[in-house]
Amino acid sequence: MEYTARQIEIINAATELMNQGGIQQLTTKSLAEKIGFSEPAIYRHFKNKTDILSSVLNYFGMGLKTKMKELIQSQDKGIEKLKRIIEFQFEHFSNQPAIVMVIFAETSFQYELKLSSAVHNILTNKKESVVRIIEQGQKDDSIRSDVDPNQLASIFMGSMRFIILQWRLDNYSFDLRSEGELLWATFEKLFLKNYSN
Repeated sequence: MEYTARQIEIINAATELMNQGGIQQLTTKSLAEKIGFSEPAIYRHFKNKTDILSSVLNYFGMGLKTKMKELIQSQDKGIEKLKRIIEFQFEHFSNQPAIVMVIFAETSFQYELKLSSAVHNILTNKKESVVRIIEQGQKDDSIRSDVDPNQLASIFMGSMRFIILQWRLDNYSFDLRSEGELLWATFEKLFLKNYSN
């Protein structure tokens, strides 16, 4: 989906508001005040708050999809591509914690099909890309080939998700980037074909 410059401005402002005070901080009134125009003007670009939240998710998903495509097409070894996924995601979430709030609120979205579908699409697209990268790594001999790529992808994504959730529940009290480095050191031992200390 293509967003207009004004819609992107609203999406970024919504993300900033959520960074400051959580999803409950996001109202059309607070959004209008932040951007500097009337509430009716917001409704010319988005139907309602759910539409805005959905667009925040989709916009993040588009950025992630672009990054994953770039990694898949790069000449790096598969194992290096996995490392870059962790670096990219943990850096992005450190800078935009509101995205974590929205993505991890999916249980609250079970009756909001538009939002639950957006989260589902992000996770599905990411897993497909991670599986593809692992398969590339198995072909280029940088990732062990004695484990199913889907299982490795689940371990990879599940571990990242757990640390990000823990970070959110701990009120962002630890350095996510440092935890990402520690996680990668463990993944190297698990995934690298010829790892040795």
